[in-house]
Amino acid sequence: MIADLRIHNHSDSASIHPLHKAGTSRHAEEQIIEARIQILARQIEKLDSASRLVWLKTGPHIYDRDFDLSVKIEAVRWMLRIARNLTGSSRDMVMQRVEHSLDQLEMALDAPNWSSAT
Repeated sequence: MIADLRIHNHSDSASIHPLHKAGTSRHAEEQIIEARIQILARQIEKLDSASRLVWLKTGPHIYDRDFDLSVKIEAVRWMLRIARNLTGSSRDMVMQRVEHSLDQLEMALDAPNWSSAT
């Protein structure tokens, strides 16, 4: 009688955690970042912060947090588009900047005083 001994590896069926990058392809990394951007965009759509008048050196300015965050998210989208056209260390540098920017935006939206501040 011959026994069929095989090693079962669960790595094929394991989900990719956004913070775990070992073994992920460039395409998978980009999809994870795109998903994070989409989540942030949806969170900002739900916000309803009041805009306010602030004084800058150049004079009065209307400050709108929701609009400012949406502009920052769009900037991250453009950085990702640029990174897709780069190779090597240039691409790595831009991707690190994209991830750092997303981390900062996520922390800003998760801050306990974000929704209560006016």
